[in-house]
Amino acid sequence: MLTYIIGPSGCGKTRMVLEMLGHIEPQNDGKMKLFYEGDKNDIAWMPQNPVWFKGTLMENLCPVELRNLEEIKDALEKVNLGHFAQRLNEQVQEYAANFSGGEKRRLALARIILLNRPIWILDEPFAGLDEVNIKIIENLLEKESQTRRIICISHHVLLSSPTCVTYY
Repeated sequence: MLTYIIGPSGCGKTRMVLEMLGHIEPQNDGKMKLFYEGDKNDIAWMPQNPVWFKGTLMENLCPVELRNLEEIKDALEKVNLGHFAQRLNEQVQEYAANFSGGEKRRLALARIILLNRPIWILDEPFAGLDEVNIKIIENLLEKESQTRRIICISHHVLLSSPTCVTYY
């Protein structure tokens, strides 16, 4: 299932999800509390500004457990970065400065794919992408949503027929 949480910048979309996951305390006088009661290890979370750490690209793509080279290549292909398979031993610079904004977004999505969790929460997965890559990621999310639950926090819906749209 693919669900969008949509609203203008600053309306609290990300905050709502962070409260639900228990990452931050609610700011609503305790009148309403959203929380996820399932196993948080089932969730793969891609924040608006994904974290990059000192190490190789492969270490950044597989921070939890090492995946085989074919799985990594497949994940990179899915996000239209198949050519990055040649760069897996490259050191990631501070703030991942050796990658463009769109490349960082798609590499972070490849990391989510490699985590292989049943729930994905993606904060602005289309930010910084050109039209070609937006369409590639749209198609990927549509396909992946057939076997997992995906929540996209966004400013607007890009898909022509999302499963659910929630305006916040």
